[in-house]
Amino acid sequence: MSRHYIFWPQNLNDRKIIGCNESLAAVAIALRGTDYVVLDALPMSLVEKERLESPYTIVGIKDSGSNRWKFSDEMMCIIEFRVPKIELLQFFSLGPISLTLPEKEYETNHDCKETKSLRQLWGHPRYQAHDKRLRQSLKLLNLFNTHLSALHDKYPYHFTHTNKLGQKIFVVVKSWTFMRTVRNAFAYVSFYLTISACRIAACIYLILNWSYLPLVNISVTAQQIDLRCQQVCYFPVQYLRINMNVSLRKALPRFRTYSEASANLRKDLPSKYYPDYIRFYNTLWLMLNDVSFGLICGSLLLEKCDDIAPLLHKVITYCLYDFIKTVTLLLAQNPGGIKLNEELASFLSDLFLWTIEFSNAMFIRPLADTMNLRLFIRILANSNCIFGGTFALSLIVDYFSILSIHIYLFYRISSKIYYWQLNIMISLFYLFCGKKKNILRNRVDNNFFQLDQLLLGTLFFIILVFLTPTVLACYIAYTILRMAAITIEILLESFISLLNHFPLFALLLRLKDPRRIPGGISLRLKERTSDLPHFELKNKPLSIYLMFKPFVVLMDQKRDTFYSTKTLKKILLGKPIAIKRNKLYQILYSSLPNTPIDIKSLYDKLEHLSTAKEKKID
Repeated sequence: MSRHYIFWPQNLNDRKIIGCNESLAAVAIALRGTDYVVLDALPMSLVEKERLESPYTIVGIKDSGSNRWKFSDEMMCIIEFRVPKIELLQFFSLGPISLTLPEKEYETNHDCKETKSLRQLWGHPRYQAHDKRLRQSLKLLNLFNTHLSALHDKYPYHFTHTNKLGQKIFVVVKSWTFMRTVRNAFAYVSFYLTISACRIAACIYLILNWSYLPLVNISVTAQQIDLRCQQVCYFPVQYLRINMNVSLRKALPRFRTYSEASANLRKDLPSKYYPDYIRFYNTLWLMLNDVSFGLICGSLLLEKCDDIAPLLHKVITYCLYDFIKTVTLLLAQNPGGIKLNEELASFLSDLFLWTIEFSNAMFIRPLADTMNLRLFIRILANSNCIFGGTFALSLIVDYFSILSIHIYLFYRISSKIYYWQLNIMISLFYLFCGKKKNILRNRVDNNFFQLDQLLLGTLFFIILVFLTPTVLACYIAYTILRMAAITIEILLESFISLLNHFPLFALLLRLKDPRRIPGGISLRLKERTSDLPHFELKNKPLSIYLMFKPFVVLMDQKRDTFYSTKTLKKILLGKPIAIKRNKLYQILYSSLPNTPIDIKSLYDKLEHLSTAKEKKID
C-alpha cells in the first residue's frame, strides 16, 4: 500500500482555542492530483454542525485533554512546513527559479549534444509525471492563505486563537476631484513619456544594428548604448507582467468558495512572474549603482586629471610606439641567434616600421598628447557622472582599440603571410607524395606529376623552408602583442559585463530572506512523536552559481575562444583571432528578448491599461 502525505503547517502543532474545551478537527483540502494540505483546526461542534463539503475533509482529531493528534489513516506521512507569507513574496518551488528568460536558457560549451538532448528530453512534460503530484501540492502550499480565507468564509466561527496572525489594515482614502484630476494628468504624462522614450530607444537600436554597418559588432560603446536601449524598451513590458497581468487567475482551482479570494490572486501566485520582478528591480538597482559608481570615479578623475594625463602620455607612447618599434627593429637583427633571411627580414621590418610611423603620426601622437588626454579624461568624468561608469569604461575600451589598430594590422599581415606560406608548403608536400588537394570536393586525390613539376615544386619548397624562420619570428612576435591587447580588452569588457549583469537584487534577497528566492526544496526527518513518520519541508535558497551562471558561461566562452587548445590550433594554422561581440556577448542579454517589443503593441497595451484604470476610478 502506498502512503498518503499530509502537509501540516507548523503553527498548528500547539493550536488551542481560548474559551473552547472541546476536541479539534484538522480540516484539510485536497484537489485533483494533490495531497492533503491541512488548513486549520476547527471545533468538532462546528464541523458536525456545518457538515464539511468537498474539497474539505477531516484528517485528524485532537481530544481536549490530549496533546497528540489521532489520524484517520495509519499509512499517512506527515510533512510539516512553514506557511509562506504571500505579502513578502515567499513561496515553494520544486526546482530553482530561473533569473533568465525561458527562451534564453543556455548550457555550457562542455556539454555534448547527447547530454543536451537528454536534458531536453528529461525536461519534457511527459517525463515529469513522477513529480506532478508534488508540484500540484506545492501550488496549494503557495496559495495557503487564500485557501484558509475561503475556509473561514464558508465555515466562520468566533473563537479567538492564541497564535492568530494579525491582519493588515488598509486604510482607503477617497481622493478629491482635484487630486483625481492631478493623478489622471500625471498618468497621461507618464504614459506619453514612456512611449516617447521607447520610440527613441527603438530608433537608436535600429541605427546601431543597421545591417550594412552594425556598430554593435565594432564598438563597445555602441554595445553599451544598445543594451540600455533594449532595457528601456523592455521596462514597460516587465511592469505589465509584474503589476497588471491577469492571466494568472486561470491557475486558481474554480469552486464557489473562492469568489472573493480570487480578486487578489495575482499577489497569491508570485512564482510565475516573480523572475520578472527580480530582473526588473535588479536592472534598476544596477543602473542606479552604475551612476553612483560613475559619480565617484568622475569626481576622482576631475580631481587627478592633471596628474593622470602626463603619466598616460608616457605609458601610451612607450607601450604602443617605442616598445613596438624596438621589437620590429630587433626582428631584423637575427633575434636569439636565429639566422634569418636578411632581405625578407629587412622588407618586413621596413613595412612594419612605415606602418608604425604612419600610425604614430595619424592617431597615436594626437590621441596621446597631454592636452588631448586631459580633454578625454574630462569627457570620461562627465560621462561617468551622467551615463554611469560602464559607459566611461566602454569609451576607454574603444579608445584603446583605436590606439592599438597598428598591432592588429601587424598581426593580420604576418598571419596572412604565414597562412599562405604554410598552405603552399602543405600543397608542395602532397606533390612529393604523388597527391594533390581537391578543393571542390575538399579531399586529397592521387595524381601523377611530371619530372619538371617535381623539380620546380622541390625548388619552391626549399625556398619556403628557408624563409619560414623569418616569417615565423614576425608572426610569433606580433601574435603575442595581439594576444596582450586582446587580454586588456577582455579584462575591461568583463568588468563592464559584471557591472551590467551583477545579480545584486537576487543576492540581497538571499541575504534578507532566502525563502523569497527559492532554489528547490529539502525534506528532513524529524524525531517521531507518534507512530507516523514526520518530515520537515524546507525551502533551499537559490545557489550563488545559478545567480552568476550567465556570467560564468560568458567567462567559459571567452576562455574557450581565446585561451584554449582551439586558440592554439588557430595560431598554429595561421587563422585569425577576432572578437565577435555579436555572438560572444549575447549570453549577457539573457534577461532581454532578442528584439525590442513593437512600440505599437506596447502603446495599445498601455492605452488599454490606462483606460481600464480610469473606468475603475470612476
